[in-house]
Amino acid sequence: MSKPGTEPGVRVNLDPYDHRFHWDPYPYYRAAREHDPVYYYEPGGFWLLTKWEDVNRAFRDHRVFINSGAVALEKDANEKLPYPLFIGSDPPEHTRQRAVLAPLMMPGALAPLEEFVRHRTRELLAPHLTRGRVDFVADLACYVPMDAISMLIDVPPAHRDRVRGWADDLIAREDRQTDLAERNVAGYMNLAEYFETHTARRAQEPHRPDMVGAMLAAERAGAMTHAEVVGNLILMAIAGNETTTKLIGNMAYRLWEHPEQRRLLVEDPGLIPKAIEETLRFDGSSQILVRRVAEDLELRGKHLKKGDRVGLCVISANRDADKFENPEVFDIRRGSRDHMAFGYGVHACLGASLARLEARVVLEEILQMMPDYQIETQGLRRAHNPNVRGFTHIPAHFGKVAP
Repeated sequence: MSKPGTEPGVRVNLDPYDHRFHWDPYPYYRAAREHDPVYYYEPGGFWLLTKWEDVNRAFRDHRVFINSGAVALEKDANEKLPYPLFIGSDPPEHTRQRAVLAPLMMPGALAPLEEFVRHRTRELLAPHLTRGRVDFVADLACYVPMDAISMLIDVPPAHRDRVRGWADDLIAREDRQTDLAERNVAGYMNLAEYFETHTARRAQEPHRPDMVGAMLAAERAGAMTHAEVVGNLILMAIAGNETTTKLIGNMAYRLWEHPEQRRLLVEDPGLIPKAIEETLRFDGSSQILVRRVAEDLELRGKHLKKGDRVGLCVISANRDADKFENPEVFDIRRGSRDHMAFGYGVHACLGASLARLEARVVLEEILQMMPDYQIETQGLRRAHNPNVRGFTHIPAHFGKVAP
């Protein structure tokens, strides 16, 4: 429930750990924006910001809304997840680490991956074409992002299912689970153990100009600690996998839900980049990003204390009518990139270009091979996590393709 300050007579209930909430949080977010935009989630002991203006301010004002100590919404995360992630730091530490990683995540540096992503997408879809059935997540989207990020961090094909499984263990949440469970911590520590071994092996080999090589070189030069190298590899395995997997699924679902929009893309594939941006705005996979407040402040009549955790509800902000015209309408022609699905400011998502590349290639191939696909709603299954929103299963059927 909300602390004092809520509009009289209006009850707002935001519960990012409620499995029912994950199916359709948007009516709840709309109510919060209208009646209690700075919402206190008492079971977890943190605040949720739902208005565009407030979320954007928090991204811009990185000296007041800090990342240090804001590993996750759960209050016990800092103790249970010990390796530092560069997204959980602030300048100058954040700047130092980002300088090592950013050149490898620019569009030009990632361009050679497009051929691999396209080949892998076709390879994964091929067995399903003659059957006329596919699960867009379990058969496709859960593999492509993991395989792509693995090319950057040198995880061999034989290990990728294990790494993806540990990432899944880390983000999974039981209904109304507000603290990290044994499964979550085990997933994290399994990733840590794997990347400890991985970096030890790579350190004995000749230098290679990939992401692992860049971080190991930075470690030797004193620009990164060993714990930071391992922590950032854990981050790549999670963020480079889960959010893009869910984005691809959300995109397939929303285009099925809006057949007239899908028809536009089939007729003009040049609109696909705009469709990706609209999916990011309308139903992005990053639901909540975490900050802490560095000093006491008052926001819309609520008193936030130094050290309080704050969830920035980006998927709520991206549907704020004060920012977007007709925000509840899914319109691929909008194509607006002024959403905050990838954050904003100094902490903007490093993997945004990679996610856009993967989503574009996968959607191009889906619409070319199975433009008439129909989703089987009885088989839909949701992922359950307060930060990442999307499906684990999206079964569909389509007109069979002759071998």
